[in-house]
Amino acid sequence: MSSIIDLLLETDPKKFEENNKKDYEIKRLSELLGEKFMITCHALTDEQVDHVGEISSNHSETKYNTVIESCRIEGKRLNNKELMDKFGVYTPKDLLKKILKPGEVYSLYLEINTLSGYGRDVVKEVKNS
Repeated sequence: MSSIIDLLLETDPKKFEENNKKDYEIKRLSELLGEKFMITCHALTDEQVDHVGEISSNHSETKYNTVIESCRIEGKRLNNKELMDKFGVYTPKDLLKKILKPGEVYSLYLEINTLSGYGRDVVKEVKNS
């Protein structure tokens, strides 16, 4: 039986980077546009989590800034000038408010947190027998 340290030493470090993003469909927008509206969310790094914390003054801003930092539409960040111009907004947060409903932003926020390793079931207490 191998020790945990041995297993870590034998494992390709790239394996720890896998599954760091997922695609999500925004059903309401798919129906509205007549085509699947997909958004790709990436797990946040420690640096990104720190950045979101620094620029957010309340929970609402944290949700929006998390989605802005994590998500891409067809590979493009939400600070896409062309999209912001089209919707007549000046910030990615205002763009999100124009495109998504608050509940959709919140759902993405929860998914991003899960991707980033946050959740109640990610660690488990082991009781000695």
